[in-house]
Amino acid sequence: MRKIGSEEYASTGGILRQLEQTALLSGRSESMTWLTPSNCLPIWSRRLGRNVEGCQRHCDATRSQNFDVELTGRLWSLWGGLHPRAPWFDGKVRGRQTLGCCVVACCVASTFRHLGEWSGKLLDAIVVNGDRYYRASVEQSQRWDLHLGVDDMCSECETCDTWCNLSWWPSGTSIVPQPAPEHMSLLEGLNYFFTRFQFGVLECQERRFSFGHSSSRDGGYFLFDCSAWDDPLFPDDMGASYVLLAKQLQMLLYCVVVTLNVRRRNVEFRLYNVDEARLPGDARKCIEGEP
Repeated sequence: MRKIGSEEYASTGGILRQLEQTALLSGRSESMTWLTPSNCLPIWSRRLGRNVEGCQRHCDATRSQNFDVELTGRLWSLWGGLHPRAPWFDGKVRGRQTLGCCVVACCVASTFRHLGEWSGKLLDAIVVNGDRYYRASVEQSQRWDLHLGVDDMCSECETCDTWCNLSWWPSGTSIVPQPAPEHMSLLEGLNYFFTRFQFGVLECQERRFSFGHSSSRDGGYFLFDCSAWDDPLFPDDMGASYVLLAKQLQMLLYCVVVTLNVRRRNVEFRLYNVDEARLPGDARKCIEGEP
């Protein structure tokens, strides 16, 4: 297991202080300097026994409700125990259900608006229901041998009693784009997105994860990812879903950049808005797996 050395703490600490100072500056774009060196770990990695503030994980001092405190007052993490690669999922789709899980995560966020209510059990339920939704979409499209795209997904997500519409939204270039009026930086894209929508899916270089914003008292910006496996977030041959909760958009942006780990400039990304219309029924019971 790799450890964060004092040099990396200094480097990461400087980046985090800079983020805090520029959190309210809407013109501050993403930077490749935020990326950790290839031999270092994201600050929320489960391979690290302590958070970036040097506090031991898995103790009361670094817990807030069900969340782990990564950076006091600014960043928290929540971890499930289930990954789409789990052996009990249908082998025909196993490991390919990420988009389905991301859509279900948006549906869950629209139901459980108080993010403090979220738990590891709920994240596992998102993966289970995301698998069901993805398999239903595969059966409808009959594209068993391919990774489904947005246009292939069912419009109705029955497992959440929700009608969902994934609408394509303008793509841009991420990680310090060259000035060009027809493109947006990732920060510009997220800023524009949140003036119109609340929950969505980000796609970049075959990676997908969901994101959104809750204005509740214990809310903020969140990132849901269920595709991470092994290094750099998990021990060898392990993976699970997780959520990062940030109070400022700038911190969410930092988490997105580190998660994508794109190490070249002008890479296209796409943001999809997930529109939802509740169908008759109790979505909470369905999501929690209750009868």
